[in-house]
Amino acid sequence: MRIANNIPALTTLLTLRATDQQVVGAMRRLSTGSKINSAKDDPAGLSIANKLGIQISGLNRASQNSMDGVSLIQTADGSLDTVTNIIQRMRELAIQAAGDVLEPSDKSRIQLEINQLIQEINDNAYKTEFNRIKILNGEAHVLAQSLTSGGAPGDGVASVLYTGASLPPGHLRYTIDSPGLPAEIKLDPNALLGSDVTFRLNEVSVSISANDSPDDIRGKLGEAAELAALEIKYSGGVAFLANKAAGAEQTIDLTSTAMPAINARSTGTDAALSHVEYENSDGTPNAEFNSNVSVRSDGNQVTVAGPKGQIIRLGVKVFFSPAGTGPSGDDFVYGDGTYSAAAPPPYSDGTPVASAVDMVAVVKDYGPLYLQVGPNFNQHMPVSIPQLDSETLGFIEYTGGAAKIILDLGSTAGANKAISILDKALAGVTEARAWIGAYQNRLEQTVMNLDSASINMESARSRIQDTDMAYAMTEYTQFNVKYQAGIAILAQANQRPQQILSLLQ
Repeated sequence: MRIANNIPALTTLLTLRATDQQVVGAMRRLSTGSKINSAKDDPAGLSIANKLGIQISGLNRASQNSMDGVSLIQTADGSLDTVTNIIQRMRELAIQAAGDVLEPSDKSRIQLEINQLIQEINDNAYKTEFNRIKILNGEAHVLAQSLTSGGAPGDGVASVLYTGASLPPGHLRYTIDSPGLPAEIKLDPNALLGSDVTFRLNEVSVSISANDSPDDIRGKLGEAAELAALEIKYSGGVAFLANKAAGAEQTIDLTSTAMPAINARSTGTDAALSHVEYENSDGTPNAEFNSNVSVRSDGNQVTVAGPKGQIIRLGVKVFFSPAGTGPSGDDFVYGDGTYSAAAPPPYSDGTPVASAVDMVAVVKDYGPLYLQVGPNFNQHMPVSIPQLDSETLGFIEYTGGAAKIILDLGSTAGANKAISILDKALAGVTEARAWIGAYQNRLEQTVMNLDSASINMESARSRIQDTDMAYAMTEYTQFNVKYQAGIAILAQANQRPQQILSLLQ
């Protein structure tokens, strides 16, 4: 028995310190709710829990991104619903104008509403935004541009109006043999002076009196042209009358039984393309597309389609007055009223067309609208929303740098043609809305998948990192009892030297 060193007390103190650490650890786990409060608690578990935490936060952010994408798509769909209603109203007006019970003056009033509705569609395409991102002006569609065969910008000759979603990136090479032109006739008002004559300009009746002055005749011709939805310009005293749009379906009839000498008929022409071939982005020919490619022209709008619905629509842009041959500033008359394939009108950039023009329509990959729908690199979803304005829907045509409305409800034939154009436009909007609906359904499923994965990973991280409170409380009670027992034993061990002193008495 020794009093210099109390070995039992030191041994008890060592055990008590270990027990104290256990009690402190149990209290930390109970107070924080986490089993891993420092790296020493579970190095491997801490690493796994941290990686799971990063993945969970990424999944939650991706889920929110997807919901933002749903909101963007709902905005686009709401706007296109308005466009659908507008087109349906326009079609109703076109059907009304197609009836012969209406006078030309009645049809001209219908045309006023048509013009305003077309402008509203155009405004809608450039005003529809989500977080200041325009979503109907083509920025969310494939990137496409026109080039001449030499690689120079060719938008002054032709532009890409629309590309279908199934068209792969690549190059459409084609040759413009001739542009589309409107029908045009000429009439010398001097030939009508001093005559009582009645003639018809398309469906509009014009009555000239022998007492009419040249100004009276010009006024009556102007009124008739307006009712017949024709443009009229004068050159050298001769009146040139032309349709507002190009195309083989555009006609002008001037008929008179009283004065057969002025009878005339003119028919417009469609743009003509040749050597149409599509090649992949690596320069190899796209055999599937080229195996049965079709080209359909409607005035200066040309649709090129592959055998499986791959579509690209082009717009040929021209002046209808060659420099130096027509009245200054005219944008629809050409030459002296005749058209020669050897000297067709120049394109809208002023380039004269002396021969066929070789062109390239470049179609690149998806545009800039990507939705990050995953927690990791490159897990994004491209959203393609086509440009849906009055030009791409076929309601206006850019000629001579100015937009012209080509829906002509001034005649029965024009109204019937308008119905066909509106049906095609409605089909295009419906197709776009179908894609938008598919995107939204996909995104909603993506959100469900992301949320489910987040919950499952949170559960896995919880099993690794979170404290089982019942088990931790059991541990704490056990360690606390051991700690109290250690305190009691240490007190007894500290009394041993005092007890040894009794041997010295």
